[in-house]
Amino acid sequence: MIRLTLVATLLASGLHADAAPVARLDVSPSCAGSSADGSVGVPATRFLIGSDASYPEERPRVAVAVAPFGVDAHEVTNRQFAAFVAATGYVTEAERPGGGAFVFVPPPADQPFLAPDPATWWRFVRGATWRHPHGPGSDIAGHANDPVVDVTFADATAYARWAGRALPTEEQFEAAARIGLRDPDAAPERHAANYWQGHFPAQDTGADGWIGPAPVGCFRRSPIGTYDLIGNVWEWTRSWYLPGHGAFVTGDGTPGNPSFDPRQPQARARVIKGGSFLCAANYCARYRPAARHAQDETLAASHLGFRTVDPAPSR
Repeated sequence: MIRLTLVATLLASGLHADAAPVARLDVSPSCAGSSADGSVGVPATRFLIGSDASYPEERPRVAVAVAPFGVDAHEVTNRQFAAFVAATGYVTEAERPGGGAFVFVPPPADQPFLAPDPATWWRFVRGATWRHPHGPGSDIAGHANDPVVDVTFADATAYARWAGRALPTEEQFEAAARIGLRDPDAAPERHAANYWQGHFPAQDTGADGWIGPAPVGCFRRSPIGTYDLIGNVWEWTRSWYLPGHGAFVTGDGTPGNPSFDPRQPQARARVIKGGSFLCAANYCARYRPAARHAQDETLAASHLGFRTVDPAPSR
């Protein structure tokens, strides 16, 4: 996942590239779980959010209590987002003048991976939108059940409001993602989640059957009926990002005065959860419930989508 400082630098410089669609293996627009629209119940739970064993921003583990809530069975799809746009005429931020999104463009296979440098595999592409995920010349024909991507926090929030719902808090997302896992901090078993097999960023072997995002519901169903809370695409939460838990946790994460990462005080960052098809064992091993990352709320990316939960309680 791009760090905010790099994203801001790329955006400010106006760096862009012609679309370079990622190779895909999916030839069918649906999987077994693609028809599982609707909300499933997550029971009340108490758990230790975060991890003391992985990335610094996941520390320290802190006890939290989450009330019962309902969560979408899968990520919001292109089909569902198209219905929202048709009903409201909404125009996403990437579609507005000067807009675009960050698109993953694999480097040449023979390029050495000497250091993790996201600038070598991300491009800000003018014209990359939810309708054209990789930029002009790409489209979503045949991918109605893929997760919608290239949407900002405001876009996801607008959809949720239209649907009478809300984006999840970080605590809600992690609570739902932990269900049914013996070790919530362990990497998923193959075929349990859509992530990168092979050496990132040069080669994804597609050993799990997919290269790039998969239609929703292609991977293992959780005991309560959710899909893809881990892997496939990163997902927005409504929680402000801070560089850890503990004293930084503020209630349920509902926005009030923006929290901030002291290392990047100008960024308005939200927590994203779940990891994506770009997470690999050698880089960004964030395909775990405890994993979290910062995302500038104004930026869209080709591996970032969302799902919704029951409406947020009035405050």
